[in-house]
Amino acid sequence: MGSTTITIRVDDAERDDLVARAERERISLSDYIRVRLGLRGHGSQRDDEVQIDPEYEALREQLVEHERRLRALEDDYARRRAGTS
Repeated sequence: MGSTTITIRVDDAERDDLVARAERERISLSDYIRVRLGLRGHGSQRDDEVQIDPEYEALREQLVEHERRLRALEDDYARRRAGTS
């Protein structure tokens, strides 16, 4: 399998933010960016190798629930607007 490098430009504040987030997740900056892009991180080849801190899992579940509620509200709003057009 080949390998290609992708370069992105960010300002110092954005880089500092990315580095802090990666450190908080205890992963490399490269893996953090890969995961944010929807790619598999290099640090783990199998899902069973990934261990999620229970605190982060609870936060992730909360974010999923908020996303579900937001979509429901947006769908309801769109239906209402379509009915009044």
